[in-house]
Formats: sequence, structure tokens, C-alpha cells
Amino acid sequence: MTLFSLFLILEYLFFLVFDLSKKPRGDPKRVAVRMMAGLTGTVLILLEAALTESLEAMNLTLDAMASAEILVMYPCSYEKPALSLKSAILIDAAVFLSLVYSLTVPSGFLGFRSDRVVLSCMVMLAVFAFNLILSTARRFDGIRLFFRNNSVWYSLEDYSRSVYSLVFLGLGIYSLCVFQVPGDAGDLMSVVSIVFLMLLYVVLYLKAMTGRTFLLTRTAESKVKEIMKGNLRTPFIDKAEEDKKMNNLYSRILLFMTEKKPYLDPEFRMDDMAAELYTNKLYLSRTVNILSGRNFRQFVNYHRVQYAISLFKKHPRLKVAEAATMSGFHSTVSFNMAFKVNTGKTPSEWLQDRALDRLK
Repeated sequence: MTLFSLFLILEYLFFLVFDLSKKPRGDPKRVAVRMMAGLTGTVLILLEAALTESLEAMNLTLDAMASAEILVMYPCSYEKPALSLKSAILIDAAVFLSLVYSLTVPSGFLGFRSDRVVLSCMVMLAVFAFNLILSTARRFDGIRLFFRNNSVWYSLEDYSRSVYSLVFLGLGIYSLCVFQVPGDAGDLMSVVSIVFLMLLYVVLYLKAMTGRTFLLTRTAESKVKEIMKGNLRTPFIDKAEEDKKMNNLYSRILLFMTEKKPYLDPEFRMDDMAAELYTNKLYLSRTVNILSGRNFRQFVNYHRVQYAISLFKKHPRLKVAEAATMSGFHSTVSFNMAFKVNTGKTPSEWLQDRALDRLK
């Protein structure tokens, strides 16, 4: 088990260093959750090596499970990281207290073969269930999430978390069963459990750092994100299904929006564009819907938001209300809503993140 403990420590330290070397690293709370995952396993293994006579397979497996569970509960892109951070703290408290308990109370005091394993697993399972239930409740409570352009990606993130949660629970059940197998057979099965937990940790850490799901290929994920942008004439549409007239009209629409910037007029309507491009409203609306993935209002607001972003980049001191007016919005409220839909952040949050990036 000493060899596997070294492998685990090297894995945790590698990702900690790799994570810290990346700039910018993102939200501090998200970084903290990732750091806690690696530090939890590292510190536990080192403490056990220093305070106990030998590293037992079941305790080493428990350490690997604690680190992996923290990453399984890592927040999706649309979630605030506070819940995951609190859950990680609870996991750390449980496993460290159980270690202290095992060092001060005789093994089997509560009638279990290994009190530490049973107590830790019970707490970890409870925290995991609570985190999953609460994050799911919050997801379904936010009705607007279902109608955003990137709701497809959010659903994909949720699905990937469910898959990895099932994998983690399967490994957890397998490990608990292994603890009941005596002798060399139990040690061998524990080794298998540790290896799979190490592999799961790698996938989960990369998932947390990169924002990928690893259920789809990189190309497939790029296709999803490109299509969700809605503004671009995406190259991923099946050529056999394209209509030449519609493609030509869409190219004219993009050229019109880029060169004339009609969206800067708050009173700009579909009638105006239809008249300018010599087409009818119905066909214009259908073209925008199919080739941009947005309705006409969303399509126009996307251009307004992009224009506002260019204004913020040119004039960092520009006020939000001023940018809203200059970009063609009727009010600051509608500007904030459109900006949040298209970027995932409010104008103030976007400006704050940009200011932090410039300081790095």
C-alpha cells in the first residue's frame, strides 16, 4: 500500500501545481474547491503514514474517495460555488475527525470492523445526497435557466455530473464490499478500487479546470457551443438540409447588421429589416430562427450586447446606463437581462472580471 499511497500523493500534488500554474484561474471559490480536493487526500495520507504503524488498504481507499467526492460535487458553470465549498468543508471535517477517532478509540468500539470507514462513509453519503438534492432543487427553481440559449449546455453539464455521480457511488459500494473480504483477495480488490478512484480523480479534476464534460468529444462540445451562439452562420449545419435562398438571405442579414448597425436604433423592428432586404417578415423570421437559433428579438439583442462589449473595451470607465443607451436598449433593466442571457454575467460582473484580468 505504500507504493499506491505515493502514487496518490504524486497525483494530487501534480494537479495542485498544474492548477496553480494556470492564469487566470477563475473564481476563487471554485479554485478553493479544487485545492481542497487535492489537499484532503495528500494531508490524510501523510498523517496516517506519520501516526499509524502501517497504511491499510481500506483507509487509503477512504482517502481517495474523499478527494473524488469533493470534485464530484464541483459546481456546474451556471451554479454559484458556495454550496460546493461548504460541502467540501464538511467532507474534510468528517474524514479528519474520523481519523482522530480511529487513533484514540479502539477499533471495533461501535461493533464495526472499522469504525472509521463506516462513520466516514455515512457522513460522506449524507453530504453527497444533500448537495445533489439542493443543487437539483435550485436548478429547477430557476425557471429562466430552461429558456436561455445555453440551456442545452447546462443540461449536458447536469447529465455529466449525474453520470460521474453514479460512477462514484458504484465505486463507493464496491469499496465497502471489499472491506468485508479478508486476506490477500481483499487487498487485491482494494488495489483495483484505488486505481479506479485515481482515474476518476483525473477526469473530474480536468473537468473542473476546463469546463468540459468528457462525455462528448472536444469537437462535439465545440459544435454545441457554436450552435448556441446563434449569431454565426455555423458550419455544422448539414449541407443537405440547407436552402440556398435562405443562406443567401442570412448572409445579407449579417452584412446588414455588421455594416449598417440598425440595432443601435431602439425602435428597430423586423418590418424595417424586411423592407431594407426586400423580403417578407415571415421568411425573414424563419431564416433568423433556423440559422441563428434565436428569435428576431434575441438576435438583435445579441448584436446590441456585442456592441456594448466593444464599447466597454474601448472605454473602460463607461457607465452601464450609458452603454445601454448607446447600444440601442430602451432601459438598463432590459440591457442587464440581455447581457446576462448572452454572456452568463451581468454587465457589472463582466466589468469586474475584466478589471481583475487586467491586474493579473
